[in-house]
Amino acid sequence: MILVTGGTAQGKRGFVERELTGELASGQAAGMTGEPDSGQAGGMTGEPDDGQAGGMTGEPDDGRAGGMTGERDGGRAGGMTGELAGGSPGGRAVAWVDGAAAEPECFLSAPFCHNFQAFVRRIVSGEVAVDLAELAEVMRQARPDRVIVTDEIGGGIVPTDPMERTWREETGRVCCRLAAEAEQVWRVNYGLGQRIK
Repeated sequence: MILVTGGTAQGKRGFVERELTGELASGQAAGMTGEPDSGQAGGMTGEPDDGQAGGMTGEPDDGRAGGMTGERDGGRAGGMTGELAGGSPGGRAVAWVDGAAAEPECFLSAPFCHNFQAFVRRIVSGEVAVDLAELAEVMRQARPDRVIVTDEIGGGIVPTDPMERTWREETGRVCCRLAAEAEQVWRVNYGLGQRIK
């Protein structure tokens, strides 16, 4: 498992796509099981596919270099963001699952998760029924070769709203457990990663 953290809009997903997917694909990351794929969009599982990425059907996007936008598939409302990227040297296509919108089962088993802090918020608010004390272990067991991207939300003024404080504190606690379980932990600022574990 790889945990990537940093501030909002700091290029965390781009860093993963550019710098870490090649390592995952070649199986060089400690404890990772990724295998090279056929180069098709969504080959994140290491097996050739039919152009679909994790239940997504890719379609060309608005012209961004190397990007694709997927559409929902399989009746999973909000399950995938459908943001496929890749084409960068050493990287490959990635289908990100968004913690703010994904079905819990989809997020807990996806190989590339982002907005982890938003998933924790959904748990704290009662929208998703998952035990926070066991979340890190559940995610590791469900998919030990996953990449989890989260925003750092603990800085700044302490919120006056009790739910906001609880969300911030619980996100920090779960991320500490994830970092302890992870083979690699990266902090990304301005699109540049620094490995801290």
